[in-house]
Amino acid sequence: MITRFGLAPRKAGCTVARFQQHWRDRHGPVIGALPGLRRYWQNHAVAGSPLPWPGFDACSEMDADDVAAFDAVFAHPHYLDAGRADERRFVDRSRGGAVLTERVSGAAPAAVTGVRVLTLLRTAPGVGPGELAAVLRLPGRGGHATAVEAFVRLPELPGVVDGVEALWFPDSAAALAHLGSAAAEADRRTLAGIVVATERVLAAVHVVALDGGQARARS
Repeated sequence: MITRFGLAPRKAGCTVARFQQHWRDRHGPVIGALPGLRRYWQNHAVAGSPLPWPGFDACSEMDADDVAAFDAVFAHPHYLDAGRADERRFVDRSRGGAVLTERVSGAAPAAVTGVRVLTLLRTAPGVGPGELAAVLRLPGRGGHATAVEAFVRLPELPGVVDGVEALWFPDSAAALAHLGSAAAEADRRTLAGIVVATERVLAAVHVVALDGGQARARS
């Protein structure tokens, strides 16, 4: 199974609230109907979060069986017609990007509740995905997070980032408390020399599709 993270900024003149509403209510069902997707989640930035803007407004998260399956998804006539046409309504397609990853640690909780802190990681020159994966697999990462997931870029493909770590918490207060904790500082220190840049977003997950493209929107 391959996980694709897609990052996209909103079009100029589109507010955050309008962007998120369109992404969730109109664009989500369009993309969720594509055959070949095993999972489609939207990571919506929590309103009022004190974290700085990470450089994007949408962070999509999709699963498919392999790279060829993703190629087929984005070559499907439904995407080329309806998907792209809708993206032009609210996404700045001249920026953003994506990364294809493999899950190297953890699993999503059975019930998608609460919030998650997504940390997008860029590795230092000369550091390969395997070295990053080894650190993200270390036990004890995430402090009091209720679940910890980690994804690393497929080594044969370029991507806008090299890894993603997702920490789940019951609410925003718990997530923000973790970011200032000794446990979070210890996690950051283990990445010294491996990672040169990070971006973080506090997000609520909107589940658009599961089980091979059968749309079941919920949060």
